[in-house]
Amino acid sequence: MKKILLLLLVLVSLQTQAQKITPENYYEYFVKFLPGNKLTTAWVNKYEVAQILEEEMKKAGFEWISTFRLIKISDGEYVTAICFSEKSKVGFLYEGSHAMPDIKRKSLKSMYKENTGNDYAEKIVPLEGDSQFIKIKEIPNNFIIVKEGPYWYQFTEKPQTEKTLVDKQTILEILRSDIKSMISTLKK
Repeated sequence: MKKILLLLLVLVSLQTQAQKITPENYYEYFVKFLPGNKLTTAWVNKYEVAQILEEEMKKAGFEWISTFRLIKISDGEYVTAICFSEKSKVGFLYEGSHAMPDIKRKSLKSMYKENTGNDYAEKIVPLEGDSQFIKIKEIPNNFIIVKEGPYWYQFTEKPQTEKTLVDKQTILEILRSDIKSMISTLKK
């Protein structure tokens, strides 16, 4: 009986170690505290996101692609598209804010929408005078907001403990997979 229990314990342990971090389960690997280690949570930055967006839009057949392009939505409403196809008039906006990782936030259109009721906002900074915010209640259907919040990764000072953490390479693969899905919804 003891041998069976020991064998069962070993099999469960091996299966747990063999689990792969995927886009569907990566939030389960978020660690709040790691005893004896300095644990850091970081997020993929907008330049890395822009590079992946540009690569994947080109692969998908979009043309005249640019990054960080100022786009006029309507009179007095401008946004900076992190990646935009001028030929197809479709692109991506970037929400560069985050909170502690929470899977519930991944499905939100934007954290800004949750907090203010507006889809997006852009800050305009004049050389003289006060800054102003352009608040956009509903972004046009040809834009998708890429949120910084879902694309987090963790690391420690001791690499041997990182095997069970979502590392940067893994989150970049998840981001790329999500971007491919987002791009598939756009019309060329």
